[in-house]
Amino acid sequence: MTSLALPFSGIWGIIQGPGAGTHTGYATYAFDFVPAVRGGGRPPPRGAPLGRFPCFGRPVLAPADGTVVRAVSSARDWPAYVKGRDEGNFVIIEHAPREYSELRHLRAGSVRLAVGQRVRRGDVVGACGNSGNAGTPHVHLGFLSSIDPITTRPMVFARYEVRDADADTWHDAPGPLRPGDIVRPLTW
Repeated sequence: MTSLALPFSGIWGIIQGPGAGTHTGYATYAFDFVPAVRGGGRPPPRGAPLGRFPCFGRPVLAPADGTVVRAVSSARDWPAYVKGRDEGNFVIIEHAPREYSELRHLRAGSVRLAVGQRVRRGDVVGACGNSGNAGTPHVHLGFLSSIDPITTRPMVFARYEVRDADADTWHDAPGPLRPGDIVRPLTW
C-alpha cells in the first residue's frame, strides 16, 4: 500500500477523521485538517471573509507520486459557514492500481493540473479553499480504492510527528491518527 505524506507543511490539527461527523458512506476513511492555532483560538465569526481563516489560500501538497486522473478548479468558494451544493474543486491522483488520493475543497482557480499530468510527493496541487460542501476552509484528504463510484479505504501515513500536549513534546508516527491530534510532516 502507498504510504502517504501529510498534504501540507507546518503544524495542523485533525478536525474530523474516519467514521466521525460527516465522514460516513463514501467518505468513511477521510481526514479533514486545519492549521493548529496557538492557544486553540476561535474560528472567525459568521460573515467573516475567507481570508480570516488560517488555512485559506495555503498550499495543498500531493501526498505521494502519481498521475492526475481528475481535476476541477472552476467551482466557486462559498462564504464561510455555507455548504455549497456542488462538488467543489478537487484533485484525484492515482498512485497505483486501486490506490488514489483525493484532495477536496480547494480554492477557486488554484488547481493548475491537467488529467494525465505526473506529480511528485510534495508538489503543490492547489490551495486550501471553501469550495463544495466544506462549510469552512479545510483540507480534505481521502484514500480511494475506486473513483467511480468514490470509495474510500483506510490510509497509511509516514514521516510525521504527533504532538503530546501533556508533555509538550513530539513523537514520530505513534500509530493511527485521530480527530484532535496535532501533526506535522517530516521531510522525505
